[in-house]
Amino acid sequence: MLESARIMKRRHDEVNTQRSRSSTTSWLVVAMLVLVGATSCGGRERRAERLWRQAQERVEKGDTPAAVALMQKLIDEYPDAAIADTARDQIVLYRGLQHAVESYPARRARDRMIQIARGIEGFRKDARRWPASLGELVPGKLSEMPVDPWNHPFEYQMSGRGYVLRCLGADGERGGAAEAEDILVVNGEFAAAAP
Repeated sequence: MLESARIMKRRHDEVNTQRSRSSTTSWLVVAMLVLVGATSCGGRERRAERLWRQAQERVEKGDTPAAVALMQKLIDEYPDAAIADTARDQIVLYRGLQHAVESYPARRARDRMIQIARGIEGFRKDARRWPASLGELVPGKLSEMPVDPWNHPFEYQMSGRGYVLRCLGADGERGGAAEAEDILVVNGEFAAAAP
């Protein structure tokens, strides 16, 4: 019996040792998984922050379209990154600035056309006729012959009982799209350019 008790005790110790090793191995596996998960999350944050820094470098160089593209990539690839919310806010701002810069010459042309139209209307009130050309507005109603933001002259013509004032856009030719699109004022009102 003594022998059998010793065998039983040794067997019991072996089983406990295996359980202890198994428990230690399980704990190590869990710890490794947690470490890998934390590292991969940190890696995603670092990659998102790297894209953010690249976008900011583009902004500093004045390349807003490239900055917007990098921010959009950051948002698409790392939507849950801490910096993604900042990118979402900034992308709206930079897209607005980009649009403002692109539309600035056309806005200046419209502002200039409003001044010219006021000069034409003032001339008509004083002279009781439409001016034959924009040259008649200088120097009384305009300080100089008007040119558009692209340094092209405005077109002016009398039309029946009124007038048409035209800005030819960036290309200086009739027709066109985007920045080259014509801008028309007919009898003091902006109108759609004919196709």
